[in-house]
Amino acid sequence: MSDKELPRGSGGVPQEMTIDELSRAAGTTVRNVRVYQDRGLLPPPERRGRIGLYGPDHLRRLRLVLRMLGRGYPLAAIRELVEAWEEQRDLASVLGLEEAITAPYQAEGPRRLTAARFRELLGGDEVAAARAVETGLANLDGDDVVIPNPRFFDVGLELLAEGFPPRAMVEVAANIAGAMDDVARMCVSFVNEHVWRAFEAAGMPAADAERVAAVIQRMRPRAQAAADAALAEAMEKHTDEVFTRTAERLASKSRQRRKPSA
Repeated sequence: MSDKELPRGSGGVPQEMTIDELSRAAGTTVRNVRVYQDRGLLPPPERRGRIGLYGPDHLRRLRLVLRMLGRGYPLAAIRELVEAWEEQRDLASVLGLEEAITAPYQAEGPRRLTAARFRELLGGDEVAAARAVETGLANLDGDDVVIPNPRFFDVGLELLAEGFPPRAMVEVAANIAGAMDDVARMCVSFVNEHVWRAFEAAGMPAADAERVAAVIQRMRPRAQAAADAALAEAMEKHTDEVFTRTAERLASKSRQRRKPSA
């Protein structure tokens, strides 16, 4: 059964996935999925004959594990946290909070390219390709390059098509990503301070889990809308500044041309 033929739930996530499809959706490898499952970090799949099928709950848990690994947690510590989480809460509240916290903002998962294709897309510029990896815009996985944010990467390719040099495009993309990381950190800290801390201090009661999950989910579109509105205002301001400076330079040159010679 192909990915297109699988029944899909909310967000376009298939309701049933093979281990290959699960690993691709999460941006990891089949080998890693098996390791996490053997260590008790992922529940076993539903068996249908000799095929194991995974669902959206597996994908949410896998994404949570990968994010914690990315923050430096060892597998043993992640397992302890997951077990402690599940011991204190009923399954419905666990899955609801996991979905709110780990549901992806991006509709498209990571994109995998050959190293040669990646360099080709960057105009064959080895320095730009290396810098993209160094800044986290791309990640190496064996002989392949994984693009964690394909939509962001595609915007960069559009800039290249406009004639911007690859190295300049990579640098501005890295700067934008850094600025957005700061904005995201502020938004998450805001929710943590005013919603999550009180929930955690109360023992994360299941009765409040649905409300907290809903607040977190609603923060996503609100944060994006706020960032878009602020960016639009800032772009207008700085574009006006460039236009004004250009007009002043042109006016100055015009005055110089009109000056009578001594």
